[in-house]
Amino acid sequence: MGLLALTRLMATQPPRRRRRRNDAQAQARNGVIISMAKRKGTLLQGGGSSQGGKRLRYSGPDLPEDIWRHIHFLMPLRDAARAACISQAFLRSWRHHPNLILRKKTMGLEHKAYRRVGMARDFTSTVHSILKNHSGIGVKRLKLDIIYDHRNLNICYLNNWLQIAITPGIEEITLLLPSKYTFPCSLLSGGNGRSLQYLKLVRCAFRPTASLGFLSSLTKLHLCEVRIKDDELTCLISKSLALKQLELLNCRQIICLKIPCLLEQLSCLNVSLCENLQMIESKAPNLSTFSYISNLVVELSLKQSSQVKTLDIDCYDESNFLCHVITKFPNIVPNLETLTLHSIDERINTPMVASKFLHVKHLEIYFESLDPDKAFPP
Repeated sequence: MGLLALTRLMATQPPRRRRRRNDAQAQARNGVIISMAKRKGTLLQGGGSSQGGKRLRYSGPDLPEDIWRHIHFLMPLRDAARAACISQAFLRSWRHHPNLILRKKTMGLEHKAYRRVGMARDFTSTVHSILKNHSGIGVKRLKLDIIYDHRNLNICYLNNWLQIAITPGIEEITLLLPSKYTFPCSLLSGGNGRSLQYLKLVRCAFRPTASLGFLSSLTKLHLCEVRIKDDELTCLISKSLALKQLELLNCRQIICLKIPCLLEQLSCLNVSLCENLQMIESKAPNLSTFSYISNLVVELSLKQSSQVKTLDIDCYDESNFLCHVITKFPNIVPNLETLTLHSIDERINTPMVASKFLHVKHLEIYFESLDPDKAFPP
């Protein structure tokens, strides 16, 4: 619901109120903006009188507060923020708006051509304007995309934005941050992290320590291009006992990934392009889906995750990858039902092995860039 729908709502008022609004609009065109709406017999004003050149706010039709809030929450973020600038009722609901989606598109910056400095300036100004009137109370979703170089952003602004938005009760956080920024794990301590259900961090550093509080509601964790070390990741997931999905993409500081048995609800693990990773060990008892993409096969230990039913592996630089899977994996994932393999320049020479995938029902094998002279030996 945007400003067009709001305009239609205003059109349902009695003619007398519409005439008053038209009079106010006429005066606004002459340089004076006056609110003519009455609430409880008095004029609603947005600070100061019109004689002082200050803008007076329009209260809108006499609707219950919860109706105003519902209408406001249905608006796109840009329209909701604009409405809060002209309406006392919307300003009150804006202070508790649950969804803060701070991206180029939602803020109307996607069609503008910028140099980096100009983009940083306008983005910073817009986000600051949006958040300065928000109380920080009631935020459920925060999505913030910093799409320009970190050198053009004052980190103090970013810290302030996150402190405003990440408060007790928040459920979803998605942050695309400057590459040299370190996300403050203290923001998730105390009551802030207890309600968090989804966390996605992109392109920053994250250094959890033992002081991090328990993320007792976190079910989905996605780290993309995040600088986090083995012990820090172990600390993070050990505080997230409700975790169901873990996705790691291009996290280059991870060498040994260890999933503790405490993660009894973890069912899905995706690991992609973590180029320095050497070993994956999972003791999560209910892990059922595992996906792995990298240049080489890593040491894999899933014996205590015997419930793995779906396996998808892509090793684009591993020679004789299929041979490795056929000989090694039946003992690693004995209850496998769905197997998907991706291989490049594979030399196909199926070995005779004692162990087999006894429960596989679906098998897909993809060959890419095959050399026909080598792939099928006589």
